[in-house]
Amino acid sequence: MSATSTPADPGRTRQPRMPIEVRREQVLDVALKLIVEKGYAAATMEAVAREADLAKPRVYSAYPGRGPLLRALLEREERRVVATLAEAMPSFTEDADFAETLTAAAVNLLRAVSEYPVSWRLLMLPADDTPPEVREHVSAGRRFALEQLRALLVWGSGRRGGLGGVDLELTVRALSAVGEQAVRLVLTEPTEFTPERYGDFARTLLRALAS
Repeated sequence: MSATSTPADPGRTRQPRMPIEVRREQVLDVALKLIVEKGYAAATMEAVAREADLAKPRVYSAYPGRGPLLRALLEREERRVVATLAEAMPSFTEDADFAETLTAAAVNLLRAVSEYPVSWRLLMLPADDTPPEVREHVSAGRRFALEQLRALLVWGSGRRGGLGGVDLELTVRALSAVGEQAVRLVLTEPTEFTPERYGDFARTLLRALAS
């Protein structure tokens, strides 16, 4: 080694090069962690690079700035949440019972929330410094949830006579509000408010209303 050369920092382990798609996912995961733990203001390009133990140019090669990074993160988490909503909805089969189908949808959704709380926290528990773009993505997810719930109630109205005279739109909105509150409680108080507890509650309530 020449007298003018600088030895590598022995305390820093350089990460191997990886495909850009993998790098982008890594950067998004780190940004999500920072936002959930410290708020949106903490998710700067410098902070992401430091948390991921990456050189800043590698972070910028994945996303050219904080704005594109946050947009990509929100779009990814919205896709995950929407996919969860779609998967939670049971099939509307001819021999299915309406009450059990509605209960299964609620339990499936809340179990998914328990399994992937970080994604749901980003969209359902926005911080005070939440950018306007986040609220737009929350609205998109809410619209999809309303569509799924509306389809379930339309199917159920043909199978359960008591639903025929109920205002469909008000029922959809009321159940959506109850569902959003359930998601928040599962996220913030998971030990006390479990998917199974909500499932038992839904079955009991629906039996009482049918009697």
